[in-house]
Amino acid sequence: MSELDRIADSENEHFPLEPRYHPVHKIPRKIYDFLASAKLAMFLLVAILACCVTGVTVFREKRAWDLIFSTLWFNGLLVLLVINVACCFFGRIWHRKLTTISFGMILFHLSFVAMFGAIVYDSLFFFEGSMRLTEGETLVNSSLESYDTVRQGRFFKFSQLKGETTLVKMHTGYRVDGDDKRAAYEVEVGEPGAKKKSIVYIGHNLDYNGFKYLPEKEGYSTAVYLYDKGGANLYGAHVPLQSYRQKDKSFMYSTGEKESPGVFPFPQGAADPLFYLQVVYRPSPVTERGGEAYFQVWPYGKADTMPGDKPLASGKGAIGEKVAAGDYSLSVNEIRYWVGMNIRHNPAKPVILGSLWVGLAGMIITTFGRMKQGGRAGKGA
Repeated sequence: MSELDRIADSENEHFPLEPRYHPVHKIPRKIYDFLASAKLAMFLLVAILACCVTGVTVFREKRAWDLIFSTLWFNGLLVLLVINVACCFFGRIWHRKLTTISFGMILFHLSFVAMFGAIVYDSLFFFEGSMRLTEGETLVNSSLESYDTVRQGRFFKFSQLKGETTLVKMHTGYRVDGDDKRAAYEVEVGEPGAKKKSIVYIGHNLDYNGFKYLPEKEGYSTAVYLYDKGGANLYGAHVPLQSYRQKDKSFMYSTGEKESPGVFPFPQGAADPLFYLQVVYRPSPVTERGGEAYFQVWPYGKADTMPGDKPLASGKGAIGEKVAAGDYSLSVNEIRYWVGMNIRHNPAKPVILGSLWVGLAGMIITTFGRMKQGGRAGKGA
């Protein structure tokens, strides 16, 4: 090609000049352009918003979590949004002069990317469970049967839950520096030979290997014993009671479900229970763990048995006193407390909290830079 031809070709080129990529290099460039596109950002924002609205209005709670929020495709959308934001911002500031304003913006966007990445990681590896223990009871942490309710990330493994949890005792009227904490739980967690014991109350949690133990709720547990006509002890078990607020703002403590009082087959776990039983406990206003126990018995096998139906036998007695129940007798020999512990594991929480502080610092630096720039412009005018 002659010099004149090269000059003619250069005159026909459009400015600014597009880099002449090797065909292989065009592929990553197209991928980058796609990830940094505004259309992708709009699509992702609309899709994520639609999923969130559907999750809180249509499915809700556990079903929403199972169908949307814990799925790989939804977390994939969040990851794609993080990559889109990173490509959009950092691609525009590349090779630009570093100023106070741009430095603040870099910090803010870095914190945004880190925070969303941590949120995705946390949603895939988190754990939250509710464990109910009676005083003196020990449960294995890695057993699913130890929990009343469980929520976990898709990649969380139960083998991460080491050791066992014991409720040593519940302390009522617990005080710290004169401040009444109402109730405190003495909890022991860990593997045999290396256990950690602590007092847990509102505002003071137990942290063990990244798992936090928080106070949730508590109630009474009655040690119910069954006797034959001769007074021989046939069976005994701790039965947890629910608390039900009454119209006069007092509380009723009874067996039953969360919503209303009810009955249960007794003896528990037997192949052929003897009857349905309801236990009601009235605490003593003077003696802690004292008071009276009320029993009502219905024939076993009767359909839809409810406390409102006429019982086969009923009676009441002080703690430790036997009460006749047809061919048998019953007693509550001991009152203990049961405690609901909320156990949480959020591995990315420190990164999320740290990102918020870094983002705030970025906003402050950017604001300071703009104010400084505005002051200089005012002096120049």
